[in-house]
Amino acid sequence: MGGVPRRSDGERAKHSGACAVFRLVLALGASGVLAACSGTSSPPTLSGLFPETGNRASAALMSSNGSSVTGRVSFVQRGPNVTVFATLFDLSPGTHSIYIHEGGNCSSANAASAGPVWNVPGVGRGGNARSGDMPELQANSEGLAKLSAELRGLSVRTGNANDVVGHSVVVHDRLVRDPQAQYGVPNERVACGVIGAQKASE
Repeated sequence: MGGVPRRSDGERAKHSGACAVFRLVLALGASGVLAACSGTSSPPTLSGLFPETGNRASAALMSSNGSSVTGRVSFVQRGPNVTVFATLFDLSPGTHSIYIHEGGNCSSANAASAGPVWNVPGVGRGGNARSGDMPELQANSEGLAKLSAELRGLSVRTGNANDVVGHSVVVHDRLVRDPQAQYGVPNERVACGVIGAQKASE
């Protein structure tokens, strides 16, 4: 007789597993995927449910002002916004500031060569936020800090005024203050790295 062919036990298990995954995806905000989990349709795929990641850039942070702080900061274009990921080591426990600075130069021992915090004229981030402002870092008792955040109003490898590439990332230790610091830059700048383009495979 005609009709829908029956599935083997293995096919039913595979289909059921795929549907369970997609029910979880639906709970996180996707829509219209459960239709494929009813009846006799083939298991759906994840293709098209999530936006593809775009251009990438990163900065390898090196110690400054005699600190031992190191780390890496990565930027990924995701639609109109930029997602930043950071991992840092050997910070003093507690709260630290991290900014994108105007200059793409970390050659000076105290990171003064990075210049001031970056601020693109006419490209505000809302309120009094500067273009280079990022969320604070929280270092644990072992000096490890991680950050994942979405930055609006910026871009990666576009060549536009709000492109992060060519600037630098500087980490500031709030507990360090020295009014006699060279060049008028307090030695709170404990790490610095220039943001460069990054391949998707890196």
